[in-house]
This record gives sequence, C-alpha cells and structure tokens, in this order.
Amino acid sequence: MKYSFFSRVLHWLMAFVIIFMIFLGLFMGEISKESEYRMTIYNFHKSIGVLLIFLITLRSINRFINKPPILQNSIPKIERIIANIAHISMYILMFLIPISGYLMSNSYGFPVSFFSFEMPVLVATNIENAKLFSEAHEFLSFSLLFIIILHVVAVIKHRFFDKKENDVLKRMI
Repeated sequence: MKYSFFSRVLHWLMAFVIIFMIFLGLFMGEISKESEYRMTIYNFHKSIGVLLIFLITLRSINRFINKPPILQNSIPKIERIIANIAHISMYILMFLIPISGYLMSNSYGFPVSFFSFEMPVLVATNIENAKLFSEAHEFLSFSLLFIIILHVVAVIKHRFFDKKENDVLKRMI
C-alpha cells in the first residue's frame, strides 16, 4: 500500500527543501560579514524557513487525514519501533528548526520576512536568548540531518538487503 499522492508530493518536496536548507545554512556560516550578498542569502534562508513552517503544518494535518500505511509484519518489531520514533522525531525537528531560527533572528533584532511580506516579531531583542536559539537551531539541524541519513540508510537496507515485500521505498514513489 502506498502513501496518498499528496503525502508523497509533500514528502519529496520537503526532503529536497530541507536538505537544501541544511547545506545553505552551512554555506551561510562561511559567508564574510562584508559580502554584499550576505543579507540576500540570509533573507532567502529565512523565507524558505517560514515556508517550511507552513509546509510542516500542512503535512501534519495531512498525516491525520491520510493515515500512513502500516509497516509490514515481515519487518522486525524493533525496526518498526525505531522507524516510528524516527518519524515522530523528524516531524518535531521539522517544526522546531524553523521556529528556533525565527526566534533567533528576532532575538538578534532582525526581522523575518516571507520573501517581501514582513512577518510579526515574536520576541524582543535579547542577545543572550539569541545565542541560545542559535545553538538550538544548529544542534536541531544537525540532529535532523543525522536522522535523515539513518532514514535513507534504512530505506536502502529494506530496498536492497531485505525480503522483497519489505521494500518501503515503493510506498513513497
């Protein structure tokens, strides 16, 4: 049984955008403060982050409406438990990462825009809080990257090294 078409589109769209954002975030750390493109890149990163808040909200609602297909009983129970924990963790991280980035930006005294639409300021400028949100944003992003890598490795394992009926990739393509 496959995920719904809408679930599959959201999955792949968010997968590509999130991986892009992680690498863009790493690139941003290397940009010189004197670079004329620095703020353009930061503002683009923030805009995509706001988009991800909307997408993860939509994806969470969709998950309640379109229940995911259950994993086959031929997959060992411990692997099904780990998969469940990983999926829940990814959903939580996909929400917390852009929120922590938004709060970090506001705490440093910078606005957040969704492209040219100015978003509300959620917290006052506070450098100490900004540093905490910055550390959280980075830690959560690397945590999500780690879980994504495990997710991909599990898909490869089930696709190429397990029984044919355990090929979970078929559910998402």
